Amino acid sequence: MTLFGLCKTMAELTSDLFLVPIFNFQRNMFPPFTYPAGDLADWFASEGGIVTLAWVYAVNIAFAVGMTNLILVIHLERKIAARIQDRRGPMLSLRAFRELGEDLAGEAPSWRFKGNYSGIGIIQNMADGIKAITKELIIPNKADKFLFSMGPIIFISSSVFLLVLFPLSDRFAASAAPAGLMVIMAAFSIAPIGVLTSGWASNNKYSMIGGMRSAAQLMSYEIPLLLSMAGVFLLAGSYNPVDIVEQQREATWLFGLPMWNFIPQFIGFIVFMICILAEVERVPFDLPEAEAELVAGYQTEYSGMMYAMFWLGEYANILLMCAMGSILFLGGWLPPFNFEVLSFIPSPFWLIFKILFLFILFALIKAIVPRYRYDQLMKLGWKIFLPMSLFWVILTSCFAADVFCVLFGLIRALDDEDTEEVLVRSFRRSVNRLLVIGRSNFP
Repeated sequence: MTLFGLCKTMAELTSDLFLVPIFNFQRNMFPPFTYPAGDLADWFASEGGIVTLAWVYAVNIAFAVGMTNLILVIHLERKIAARIQDRRGPMLSLRAFRELGEDLAGEAPSWRFKGNYSGIGIIQNMADGIKAITKELIIPNKADKFLFSMGPIIFISSSVFLLVLFPLSDRFAASAAPAGLMVIMAAFSIAPIGVLTSGWASNNKYSMIGGMRSAAQLMSYEIPLLLSMAGVFLLAGSYNPVDIVEQQREATWLFGLPMWNFIPQFIGFIVFMICILAEVERVPFDLPEAEAELVAGYQTEYSGMMYAMFWLGEYANILLMCAMGSILFLGGWLPPFNFEVLSFIPSPFWLIFKILFLFILFALIKAIVPRYRYDQLMKLGWKIFLPMSLFWVILTSCFAADVFCVLFGLIRALDDEDTEEVLVRSFRRSVNRLLVIGRSNFP
């Protein structure tokens, strides 16, 4: 049963036990509300009402899981950056609130307060969120107020939408769309619209330059990113994340170890990981918000909760791209070894462990690697990653279409037919393979 199936069962129970009896009671007891209550009772008893209620349950559960992991990864990155810089990082804890109250009331000596002001600091993220919510929203006089306000909403909406769509296991998913990953990438492409809108609507030169940089950067790296994913789609023969993970479950290599896609698709994995950094505008590819040149880029004029929406959306995109990398190349929710002991750990936890592993890697890169120049960024995307990913997807398509038997036995084949005919037939076989996958996922 998927997450949506579980939510539909919960919706049926809620409708039968609570909603329908309540509205029927109002229909029988309160005449002014007879007709509205009766219509609501009939609607909640119908298939449309149950499905709508199930979607409300699924969206809230997926959003709660996503936000919990988002707070965790933000805290993890801050701690890693602090340790590299020889600091402790966030230290605010619940104990600190009690000690702060005692100190302000004059009931505790200052030395005890300073000595005990310590903790893991998870409360610090909540305190920062409260601060962002309570700060004043300042909109420049010459800005386009409507688009200025819509930019952060568009940016974070794509991230929240992805949190709902992304599966945590074969049984914990809001839906099982046959083209799930393509839908996710389409939704992910909405974020640049919000960035460009924010940069233009701010009526600020720094913001405009940051928005244009972001749009150019995302368009440049979107193509090699999709091509690096295409190799995995060809091997799995599907765009469904569940099918991709199951294909990795069935593939084995040395000593019966699972052969996850990062082994046969090593070049695609490297291109994918680097393109992720550029797509989510992380160091060393954070040129759209380069503090030394553009103050804060497209975020320059934003404050309060609008600024926090960009901040949360950025981390949500990082989290989701790590999840996509885990599903495409690292076996998704599969354990690293086929041991009976590891099967007792629920599948979603394996996916969360892999997401955190990739996020720690990105956090280390942010703390260690310097920023690229903009010309180096464009050269890397168009002159290196694009040809590399294109060559690799062609090579993978040949392998998936079983063309290597022709390539390695080309000399023997030349005794019977012309070289051009062999190559043309091989190309046609590769194209037919891609068309078959497309027709199976987009009926």
